[in-house]
Amino acid sequence: MNVIIIDDERMAIDVLRFKLNRLTQFQISIKGTFTNATDALQFLKNESIDVVFLDIEMIDVHGLQVAKQLIRNPLIQIIFVTAHAQFAVDAFDIEATDYLLKPVHEKRLIKALIKAQQKLQLQEDGEKEKKEHLLYAHTFGSFYLLDAQHEVIKWRTRKVRELFLYLWFHQKKPMLNVVIIEELWPDLEFEKAASNLHTSIYQLRKLFKDKGIQDPIQLVNNHYQLNVEIASDYDKLTQLLEQKGHDEISIQQLLNCYEGDFLAEEEYPWAIQTQLRLKQGVLHVLEMYITTMDSMNSLLKLNCLQKMLELDEFNEDYMFLLLEFLIAQNKKQDCIQYYERIEEKLSEIGISVPEKILSIYNAYMVRI
Repeated sequence: MNVIIIDDERMAIDVLRFKLNRLTQFQISIKGTFTNATDALQFLKNESIDVVFLDIEMIDVHGLQVAKQLIRNPLIQIIFVTAHAQFAVDAFDIEATDYLLKPVHEKRLIKALIKAQQKLQLQEDGEKEKKEHLLYAHTFGSFYLLDAQHEVIKWRTRKVRELFLYLWFHQKKPMLNVVIIEELWPDLEFEKAASNLHTSIYQLRKLFKDKGIQDPIQLVNNHYQLNVEIASDYDKLTQLLEQKGHDEISIQQLLNCYEGDFLAEEEYPWAIQTQLRLKQGVLHVLEMYITTMDSMNSLLKLNCLQKMLELDEFNEDYMFLLLEFLIAQNKKQDCIQYYERIEEKLSEIGISVPEKILSIYNAYMVRI
């Protein structure tokens, strides 16, 4: 595990380096220590680093600003180190592996390193999985298909792309040609639609054969079936949703995977039901996790609440949970700003702020 430390206090760097070197159960290589964030960012341009220990409160630049540049590289994990326990609200948009309070205790450091090690293993497993498959489909939010060289595949027409997605989504069972026509060309006369299907099938076969894939589409008794092995974020999310129990790692995986609704930009009528099912599945898992866990990472909880409101923006229960979280963090300005956003959001649909939200907010404002 290659790491660097960024902290404007040399003593803090030395203490953390000493504690890391003592943890021989981990294979840690400290590649550099920096009191200047600019030097660290320049160093990272030429070095492969797994984990960055990053101080939040630094004189020359705020750690969150540095973190926003670090997350451009999805392979770098951030472990915040801070003297302030209530920083999670300030780190609103940063997905960190963990955060440590100064002075850093060894047991807490070990826990953070275990998380980092687990995420690193997941990254390595993911890269291995992609190499083992010829193709990889990204389906949440924007859709694209990668070939074995990780190049984005270009489609002859929009209908060829939709036909691929339709056959891929129903890959486990052969699809009758009449059913495909009704789904993809509902407004055309049957003969014209059948001709379009045959042309699109031909173009799809040619595309895959050009990629070295033989017999990509099987036809048996007027039933078409895709015969191509494809890894996807859809399969990953499905596995996560079917998982019986969840921990911080699996919840973070779910948040990372669900970048947007399934095939959101494509607007396919046949995908709408799946979009809704997956969205509700994600909401259910996140809601169960944050309401049943006795203790959890504050930043992860914040990210869960944000995602829940992103998917169901007018849900009053989710609004209440986020406001309750902000109050627990004792961030007065953030509470005021978020309450004002609630008022504005609900006014768009002609609804006043619910009593339970109003009560908890007023009680907090009186208390402080």
